Parts: sequence; C-alpha cells; structure tokens
Amino acid sequence: MESAAKTYKFIGKVLPDGHLSVPEDVAKDTGMEFDVTLSPVDDMKRAILLHRKGLLEKKGSIIDIKLDAERIAEAIKKTFGTDNIDDIIDAVRR
Repeated sequence: MESAAKTYKFIGKVLPDGHLSVPEDVAKDTGMEFDVTLSPVDDMKRAILLHRKGLLEKKGSIIDIKLDAERIAEAIKKTFGTDNIDDIIDAVRR
C-alpha cells in the first residue's frame, strides 16, 4: 500500500447513510482512497479541539463563575481526575 503525501486529522461524523463527513480540503480529492481510523470523541475533548481551531464561541469568563472555591475544585477533580494543574495541562495537551 502506498503512503499518502498528506496526513489529515479532523473530527467528522458518520452520517445516517453511512458516509463520513470530511472537510472540503480532504473531500476535493474525490476518487482517492483513504485509510480511516474512527474513535469516539467525548464532549471535553471535542470542546478543546474546537477551541484550539477557533471554532468555539466564547460565552463568558472564569470571573463569571459564581461558585465557591471548593465546588470549583470538586468540579475540576471530577472532570480531570485530579486538581493538579500540571496533570490537567498535560491531559489537555494530549
């Protein structure tokens, strides 16, 4: 099997008819065959990826949070499994 000249990494959806939604720059290569790896994307990972691509609408600021520090720490620990900022940053970078 030949290696592709480009590697594409994107989030797409499997459509009801079984086709995969792909970005326009990938779809323009109609007739080409691709090796596709599918993996589910959880909500947190999807939000981070959309934010990094500049596609996530910003709706507020950390200052807008009206919770006490303990509840915020609990929410962070529940989401990331830790409240250690270094571990959280490493997880987000992955």
